[in-house]
Amino acid sequence: METRVAQGDPSQAGPSAAWFRLTVPIAQGAPTSPAMRAAAASDFGNGLSWVLPASRYLFANADLSLHLHREPVGEWVGLLSGTEVHGSGTGITMSRLYDEMGPIGIAIQTLLLRERATK
Repeated sequence: METRVAQGDPSQAGPSAAWFRLTVPIAQGAPTSPAMRAAAASDFGNGLSWVLPASRYLFANADLSLHLHREPVGEWVGLLSGTEVHGSGTGITMSRLYDEMGPIGIAIQTLLLRERATK
């Protein structure tokens, strides 16, 4: 996946935006549809907008819901992502999705969080 940061700083906690482009097919020998490109980019939302440091916390995506009101045009899919975490060990990342023509939909990731064991 090739990325280009559009807003914020993904090396710092908080919301951020970036453009994503697949550099290899998802399945060798099969065409990658526009919806597949959107889904692949959407999986990066929580990493783009993290709020807890990975050095102290483990997290897993429990699911990814993708809602497109149209298929993306072109190879690049943009995400504007924000993450919220809760004391219950869960969190949610919401990403607004874009292409070169404008908004294409949203993606929601449910996160399961756990503090790393100390040595």
